Amino acid sequence: MEKSSMTEVEINSLLEKYKQGDADAEEIAFLESWYIFYQEPGSNVLGMIPRKEAVDEVWTKIENEQFPQPLRIWRRIAVAAALFIALFTGLYLIGRDQQPQLESARIENTKEDIAPGTEGATLTLSDGRKISLSAAANGDVARQSGVTITKSAGGQLTYELLPTTPGTALQYNTLSTTKGEQYQIKLQDGTRIWLNSATSIRFPTSFAGLRKRELSLTGEAYFEVAKDHSRPFTVSVAGQQVKVLGTHFNISSYPDEALSKTTLLEGSVAIGGKVLQPGEQAVVKGNSISINVANIEETMGWRDGYIIFENEPIEAVMRKIARWYNVEVVFEGPMPEDDFGGRVPRLSNVSQVLKKLELTNKVHFKVEGRRITVIK
Repeated sequence: MEKSSMTEVEINSLLEKYKQGDADAEEIAFLESWYIFYQEPGSNVLGMIPRKEAVDEVWTKIENEQFPQPLRIWRRIAVAAALFIALFTGLYLIGRDQQPQLESARIENTKEDIAPGTEGATLTLSDGRKISLSAAANGDVARQSGVTITKSAGGQLTYELLPTTPGTALQYNTLSTTKGEQYQIKLQDGTRIWLNSATSIRFPTSFAGLRKRELSLTGEAYFEVAKDHSRPFTVSVAGQQVKVLGTHFNISSYPDEALSKTTLLEGSVAIGGKVLQPGEQAVVKGNSISINVANIEETMGWRDGYIIFENEPIEAVMRKIARWYNVEVVFEGPMPEDDFGGRVPRLSNVSQVLKKLELTNKVHFKVEGRRITVIK
């Protein structure tokens, strides 16, 4: 039973069926989870709007139906969890027209599914040597300019000054993730950076003796900058300088995206002469900068373990999928003009994500190896 395909008539019919005692176990579970979602503000998805009185009547009956209070509480928790999986990790289409009855997912794919991305990156040292961090053993990876570079079991690279370090020449390292990889690093000053897929940062091995802390970014990364008022922290991205003292922020600036976005979670940052406050996002397009209220959940979804789409065309959705699953995406014929919104866990195999998208009945997919063809 697909929630996103139910019309108002069908919902009301199911409510009446339950009141008469004729609903089966699957239909009862659907009503329980659906009711919780219905109670949330703005929860009208695909025109599912039955009479509130009918819904409340059924829920009262469910709540009082031979369940002691502790069991009812846990039942609510279980139902809420089921709803979260069924609705919010699924994708729903934001459309203006009433949706047709959904077809069953019909992905044409190979025998082997495509697994999600994983921890991994490549470290390029100042002398040009490259170290694959997914293959490197835990422990010391390298030493450069009085700095020891260590890889931890948790998938983090750490830069630390050696106890007695004489003055050395400034040297830069580059940490890069490919499609299907993510990684995190702790710089010598204590700043922590999480890199999303297809991302690269270039940074000094040590900030000792420097008046400024400067690095450059391509792709997307989340920063927790160590406070040091005497040495401002600057990120060069898409021709702009993001200047901070100590703060938490996310930058998304991929070459294949028209917009570069800087989102502030804590502290303050300046970009293009504009100062952001927590909860704001600077959107850069060419030489234009606009400041908007940020959707923190959508922005930080990748960091929190989700792929989140926020009213985006299928082309933008597939770019996110391509980066995380390291796949090639091809569009066959015209694509729907509808926007898509929703969330799926980043640990899902690609077939699970595509099936959720197919439930909109707006797009279908053909998977051949690591090539995904999108069909309207």
